[in-house]
Amino acid sequence: MMMSLFSVFDPVSYFGQVNWIVVLYFFIFFSNMFYLGGVGALFMGFVFSSVDRFFSVLGAPHGSVISTVMAFVFVYIMMENVMGLFPFVFTCTAHPLITLGLGLVGWFMCFLMGWFSNFMLSAAHLVPAGSPLGLSFLLVLIESISHLIRPLTLSIRLAANMMAGHLIIGLISSISKVGLVSGVLSVFMQTIMLVLESGVAVVQGLVFSILLTLYTIEYY
Repeated sequence: MMMSLFSVFDPVSYFGQVNWIVVLYFFIFFSNMFYLGGVGALFMGFVFSSVDRFFSVLGAPHGSVISTVMAFVFVYIMMENVMGLFPFVFTCTAHPLITLGLGLVGWFMCFLMGWFSNFMLSAAHLVPAGSPLGLSFLLVLIESISHLIRPLTLSIRLAANMMAGHLIIGLISSISKVGLVSGVLSVFMQTIMLVLESGVAVVQGLVFSILLTLYTIEYY
């Protein structure tokens, strides 16, 4: 029972290594969207509106470049999350290899950009304003640890939220074998959970990219 529940998070459980192609779905779609007519225009409109929203959050020098990057991070994670809702499709955003990679690359990008562009401001964030001088060393240590674990918290948050919904749907589907009434009830509850998971797929992409944006503001 446990193996069947967690098999959805195994990339080779259904179609072998071919399942990893789902990770490239966004790039395949993005390269072909110019041939999709109205769908491509609608997609680009959504991307541009996302860029404007992130730019309003940033409001910093070079904000247009950073907001564009964050908007594409949001759209990429959202599309990967939505793809994972289809039957027999590997949910790559629930795999630690993918989420940790996204978290490390995103955080390291913000970290390097902040420390190289404004070293004094980034270093000042390690000691909160008004803190006692005697606690400065301890505060620097605590803040440094807090900053270093950010990619881990980013990846765990994304993977855990995507994994939880799939596990609940798997548990609900297991009661469909009990009888006709339980089967109908299972389908009804799975439909509700699928709608909720669609919202979670969008929200988790937005949360991930917004947190990266806030880290950029802090380091920048």
